[in-house]
Amino acid sequence: MATVTLSIPRARRRERAISEYFNMWVTRDFDKLDAIFAPDCVYEECNGHIYENRNQMHHWIEDALDDQVVSTWRIANFTHARGREGQPSITVFWMFAAKNRDGKEDAFDGVSVIEFNRQNKVKRVREYRAKHRRDYPYKGE
Repeated sequence: MATVTLSIPRARRRERAISEYFNMWVTRDFDKLDAIFAPDCVYEECNGHIYENRNQMHHWIEDALDDQVVSTWRIANFTHARGREGQPSITVFWMFAAKNRDGKEDAFDGVSVIEFNRQNKVKRVREYRAKHRRDYPYKGE
């Protein structure tokens, strides 16, 4: 297995950028989105939707803000690695909660695999979703 050498200051800057992006959904303020995402980024939502560039992300965000209010997007931890092309990659474990305009609440856990380009901007995001509520059908056996 290859060893990943990280620049701690750069790694922390990437973590801060991810935290800022997640917080944008809670504050509903996306003024700094372009400073975090590359123009040619690809964002794959955990529901199957794919946005092929930052302009498409802006359209998605406008639509999403009309439909939902995010109450929580809390990060559990970051795991650093290298992406397919050797670029920095961070896997983020998180918990998300929101309410849509019909009043329906949705909460789930997730994982995002986030790759960065040479300019330290987000190049690709792939999200995965898991049920927030867990059960242990064989606990105690």
